[in-house]
Amino acid sequence: MHKSGTLKSIILGTAFLAAGAALNAASVSGDPFELLSHGAYNNSLGLFAVDSRLDFGLAFSGGDKFAGLLRLEYKSGSVEDDLYQNGLTLTSAATTSDIVAKLNAASGLSLRTAAVSAREIGGLPLEATYFVGYLGSICSGDDFVSLFGAAPFATALRGPLYYPNGVGGDKNLSYDGLDAVYGTGARLTLAGDHKAAYLYLYQDSDLGAGNWTGDVRGLLDGEKIKLELFAGASYAPAASYGLYRGGLLFDYKPGSLGEFFAQVGIPRWDPSESFSINNFFFLFEPRVALGPTNLAITVFYHPSYYREKATDEKGALDLCVNLKLGNLAATGSQGGLSTLLEFRPLETAPLSVDIAPYFSIVSWGLEWSMKLDLTVFPYPDEWYEMFSPFIGVKTSF
Repeated sequence: MHKSGTLKSIILGTAFLAAGAALNAASVSGDPFELLSHGAYNNSLGLFAVDSRLDFGLAFSGGDKFAGLLRLEYKSGSVEDDLYQNGLTLTSAATTSDIVAKLNAASGLSLRTAAVSAREIGGLPLEATYFVGYLGSICSGDDFVSLFGAAPFATALRGPLYYPNGVGGDKNLSYDGLDAVYGTGARLTLAGDHKAAYLYLYQDSDLGAGNWTGDVRGLLDGEKIKLELFAGASYAPAASYGLYRGGLLFDYKPGSLGEFFAQVGIPRWDPSESFSINNFFFLFEPRVALGPTNLAITVFYHPSYYREKATDEKGALDLCVNLKLGNLAATGSQGGLSTLLEFRPLETAPLSVDIAPYFSIVSWGLEWSMKLDLTVFPYPDEWYEMFSPFIGVKTSF
């Protein structure tokens, strides 16, 4: 976005805030805020370099019976490159890639979400929402925390802390649930105590203009079982028979000693193409707790498509063994040792093994995370190439 686009976003946010105040007291919050820096040896440069990812948003919300929400976002998966490009001056010899890089570096705040909701329609727990932009992830587990006040239970094997290169080489895209709602359309919500149902109809921005998607979701928050189911279909002119998706999230915790978490689904299925295991998103995670010590063993099979984009990760399989001491939600700190085996059959080195000690602490509403990745297989040419430190900070809820 150019400076004029940034100015329009600020003006729009100010106008929305004023309108929200007229309905009810408007609130402003940082949603989200996540800054992660990852250091690694760069073979092409022959130097140790740092790459940072920033995801920062401002959320304006207000209203009771009629609620409004506006989120503005600055997101960059390559902050250092943006800083470098900002300092360059384009000349007549500039290539198209030079111009694109310069424009990306100059991007400012952009629209993430604009939504207006009417609540308690007809005296029922029914809510109708008109939205533009990103409305949330599906089957990530995060909605159980915000809707029902459940303790966080989602897997740790997601996001840039484990996958700094993003999905399919796109550093601005991370695995977060099975899918997401992103576009322009409407949502109906029927919510009750520890349960909720959603119906969506929207122009799908992951597919592009003229492509329409309908999704249904159901959430059940039980004492021992947490379950989310979803199914969706898209009218896409490029797909002769449409596109389809579906899946579930399942968490079973019968007591204080054990727990089983799973995400299973098909993020994208085109009936005109052959069906295979590569259509699936599999994540299974048994957990065992012995006092303050927790052990989680995660098996994650990557899908060939995610958010309607090819991942170039066909056949990719991860095995993560995470030994954790402490509980971030209960005590405000935790540490541990994570071992990650990555199998990539399409790459020159199909197997890699990383061992990473880590530590996290919550302070003043922020979660600080420090992690040191050690590549033990294949062993690098130089010993210092095995070190990849991470440091990150994000809002804690």
